[in-house]
Amino acid sequence: MDDSAAFRAKIKSILKDAKVGFYYYEATNGKEAVSKYIETKPDIVVMDIMMPEVGGIEAMIAVKKHHPQAKIIVASTRDNKDIINEAIKSGGAADYVIKPFVASEVVGAISKQLLLDDKPRKKTSKKITRAFALQAR
Repeated sequence: MDDSAAFRAKIKSILKDAKVGFYYYEATNGKEAVSKYIETKPDIVVMDIMMPEVGGIEAMIAVKKHHPQAKIIVASTRDNKDIINEAIKSGGAADYVIKPFVASEVVGAISKQLLLDDKPRKKTSKKITRAFALQAR
């Protein structure tokens, strides 16, 4: 079992260790996740399905309303297989990662979405992306 701070810290640690990205934004609930997305427009969102105030699927739908091309990776437990399928079908999640996190799976899911990214990158940049958003309950 992990709490919200542990979830965000683990994802952030995995991404820093893999040297993926260089800006990380966090939100503590679904409502804040949507407003952070609108404010920062990150390249990738890793969002927990179960969040207070506004649930993860509702937050994904709201983000997609503002930016249909948003790349959202949903995070959940194996127990939530039906909810993960719903997040992909209704919420527009591009991929998912399962808790407890395996670093290679998290980095793989994010890298795959970045490779599909249609935004041009600066040729001088050695970084893979400019931003990640970490949302959790």
